Amino acid sequence: MGKQNRYIIRDREQSAIAESFRVLSAALQENQAETGAKTILFSTVTNGESDSMTAVNTAATLAYGGKKVILVDCDMRHPVLHEIFQGNIFGVTNIIIQDKPIEEMLQSTEIGGLKVLPSGSVPVGPVELLSNPKLREMLDTLKTMADYVCIVSAPLIIRSSSILSDACIVASKVDGVVLVIDSRSVKTKTAQKAVELLNGARAKIVGTVLNDVKTDEDLIYFAS
Repeated sequence: MGKQNRYIIRDREQSAIAESFRVLSAALQENQAETGAKTILFSTVTNGESDSMTAVNTAATLAYGGKKVILVDCDMRHPVLHEIFQGNIFGVTNIIIQDKPIEEMLQSTEIGGLKVLPSGSVPVGPVELLSNPKLREMLDTLKTMADYVCIVSAPLIIRSSSILSDACIVASKVDGVVLVIDSRSVKTKTAQKAVELLNGARAKIVGTVLNDVKTDEDLIYFAS
């Protein structure tokens, strides 16, 4: 539980950060009521754990509220969900490459209603794997198994001049994208570039999370 404690808010926790995730979760539920969106990609602009942290706590908050949630690690470069939940790494790549049954790859957590699908072994060609039609088939199947499917991916931009296509590939296969922006490290032009990349992938941005904001406490804001 060491690393998990660092990441995951607790049920009915009374803190500014917990309340922010309740607001984010409520916004996603409102969006689903309007659009039916179930698969949501949490994509960060640059390197960091902010998208994983946001996805994990959003998924946990939805599960605390009685929703069935599956958290999927599509970061094929630096996967972390298996470490956070202290499980094995078997998951997405095993389903796509080895045709392993999804049910066998899903891992239960200590949070009722929340299951995790890790990345699987990191592939030699992440872009080729994520472009495989079986990924969309997998996501479509997961949609029938849960109320929400929350997905993490590699960052959109690893340096100002270096762009990864991983997140855009996944973004084109999901119902909506929440763009996670670190307020202290991401410049406005870089954030605008990230939006352009997602728009180019015909992704539907359903909201933006601005984190690491210094007020009285660190807060997360959501804007749809």
